[in-house]
Amino acid sequence: MAAGSAMKPGAAIEPAARFDTRSRALNPIVVGFAVILAMLAVAAGAFTYQQRGTEAVRHALAVDGVLSRVLSAVQDAETGQRGYLLTGDEEFLRPFREGRIKVNREVTKLHDLMSEDDAQRQELDRLIRLIRSKLDELGATVDLHRSGDIATSHTMVQQGGGRHLMDEIRTIVQAMVDRESATMERRQATLSKVALLIWGALAALAVALVVFGMTAAREAARRGRLARFLPSELVTRLADDDDSLKNGRRQQAVIAFVDMRGSTAIAEQLDPKALSAFLSSYRQRVMRLSRTHGGVVDKFIGDGALLVFGLPEPRPDDAERAVRFACALVDDIAAWNAEAEHGAFVRIGIGLHGGEVFSGIIGEEARYEFTVLGDTVNVAARLEQATKAAGVPVLASEAVRRAAGQAGVTWREVSREPLRGRREAMPFYAVEPARSVAAAPTTAESITA
Repeated sequence: MAAGSAMKPGAAIEPAARFDTRSRALNPIVVGFAVILAMLAVAAGAFTYQQRGTEAVRHALAVDGVLSRVLSAVQDAETGQRGYLLTGDEEFLRPFREGRIKVNREVTKLHDLMSEDDAQRQELDRLIRLIRSKLDELGATVDLHRSGDIATSHTMVQQGGGRHLMDEIRTIVQAMVDRESATMERRQATLSKVALLIWGALAALAVALVVFGMTAAREAARRGRLARFLPSELVTRLADDDDSLKNGRRQQAVIAFVDMRGSTAIAEQLDPKALSAFLSSYRQRVMRLSRTHGGVVDKFIGDGALLVFGLPEPRPDDAERAVRFACALVDDIAAWNAEAEHGAFVRIGIGLHGGEVFSGIIGEEARYEFTVLGDTVNVAARLEQATKAAGVPVLASEAVRRAAGQAGVTWREVSREPLRGRREAMPFYAVEPARSVAAAPTTAESITA
């Protein structure tokens, strides 16, 4: 590999064509939740306005009822006064006294009901003054009659002052009832318009939710189809029409080639059903550790796997995570062998190399395929093949060693000869966990980062 392509320790890996990492489509769950919240808010508004309309009706009826009782109480007092003046019977004074008490009680209620209506409060003040004058007139005639001045009391009644007061009281009471009814009708008209707008908005939101649900279902089905062929890390990008994936791009990445050694002999030992379960378990281990260390499984090729560290965006620690993945997979396979569930001894080889690759998606939506191309991929594959001759599970290039740093491992140089099928000489290293340094062959030079 040319020196210019090696990655420097700790250097950030910049893509040649960086693309926006933010999704260009709104999260369906967020949008759906927002529409539902809007529907609930609109429904709450409709309920509130309906309650206000109901309260307006109740208020108008309450005012009408109290005014009617006030007028009735004044009339009862007047009826008692007239009966007493005509007969002199003290029994007629009972409705006279009760009417005055009832008037005071109902007027207090009117004060409470009209506390927020200035116009009605002004009319109420006029009504109270007239009622007070009327009751004073009634009381004066009763007092004159009881004192024996019957002629004067009758004269006061005949002069008609009390009748004029009563007519004014009836006029004001009717005006207040009419004003309350008009206010109620205006409120109801306004509330009806607002309620109509609210229910219209609610219906529109309901339609929007149905349309969005259908759209989200189609989008979910589309993403599901894409997930059948592509790494899950790239499905969102492609579903959001990220052209950089369809057009392809040059970028820096670390490639890990994983292959199972002696798989042909293992296949001969197992029946087809057991072989299928064995390969599924093997792939699950590769995928689980790949996700744990931030890698993307590009594809499985039989019992081999091609992994990419640097998707969907390159990161400064791609090489370190690739190295940790390789060591973790070796340990996991060793533990799997110790369980002896699969009835075979599994050995793997892993080649690690970093540099520029061309990544992109090819094919049609019915059969998309993600691919990583370039000499970096070929070198990683050659390093995996070289693990057999070197007798080690993991080999890494100089580029990976420099970019990964110490990474909790020991780097032992294996060779500087050209890899098979290549003319260019390059150093490559066995990667071993730091705890196994003592077990490393003494004939080889141990190089730490």
